[in-house]
Amino acid sequence: MMEFLRKYGWTGLALLAALGALLAAVSQGRRAEALSGQLTEARQEIRSLDERLTAAETALESVRAETGPQVTFADPKVAAESRMLTVDITVVMPEPSGMSNDVGFCRPGEDYRLAWAYQSFQRNADGRTYTAAVTIPLDLEAGLELRTENDTVLYTTDSMLDLLPLRLASGGAYWHYGREEQRFYQCDWSAVLEDPSGQETEALNGAFHVYRNGEQVFTGRETEEKYMLEADGEVVDSLGVACAPGDHMLLTYSCEDAFGLHYEFPVQELVALDWDDMRGYPISHDPAVTWPE
Repeated sequence: MMEFLRKYGWTGLALLAALGALLAAVSQGRRAEALSGQLTEARQEIRSLDERLTAAETALESVRAETGPQVTFADPKVAAESRMLTVDITVVMPEPSGMSNDVGFCRPGEDYRLAWAYQSFQRNADGRTYTAAVTIPLDLEAGLELRTENDTVLYTTDSMLDLLPLRLASGGAYWHYGREEQRFYQCDWSAVLEDPSGQETEALNGAFHVYRNGEQVFTGRETEEKYMLEADGEVVDSLGVACAPGDHMLLTYSCEDAFGLHYEFPVQELVALDWDDMRGYPISHDPAVTWPE
């Protein structure tokens, strides 16, 4: 360094300082350029995410418009003596609307003005959701339709069975058919119940029944052990009954809810064939419901 100063003096030192500053500026410029590139990429990613979010929101609104109003029922309670049903109802419109808070309870196909009951619903802050706890007569032989003042149908069903505390979500049993011995075997019975909101629930006094051509040939009550039934005072894990080709074998599940209503759900129906097999027979899972005495 001293040799450099002797040779070039303070002028050389000033040149060195200027060169250092220039190199630092170049380095700073490259760093700024890199940061600018990163910022541009980030902005492009944000723009892309924003476009995808907008597209998703548009698709959601389109689906809402296509599906129409959504109506759900929850926490049903049955007064067996008066045959009245109390249930929480939620109506979700596809988009915020000026729907009247008053809803008519009608027979299917009847106008709002002919409703047999009216209920005022509370509109939530989102402008789309309406809720109410209602108490209505429970007529198991009748259907139900919820309509607005301008006769928009919010919900319709052919049977008020859909509003009861219990419905069959799934069920069945393993089976085998021996054509030569003409015997029908069954085991591993199961039934899963749910409430009107779709939540799995439990029942009381559950039992499985087997009918051959409409005549009951087996009854087994549920036990604490899965797939084990109690029949005629004994615990069984399978059954075998006579069954000829062409016979219809129907499995049902009976139970009671917390309010005393008795249900018997058709679970599975099979028809014996002319060989070692059976064919499934289409059935409705709507229960036969009996009021408590």
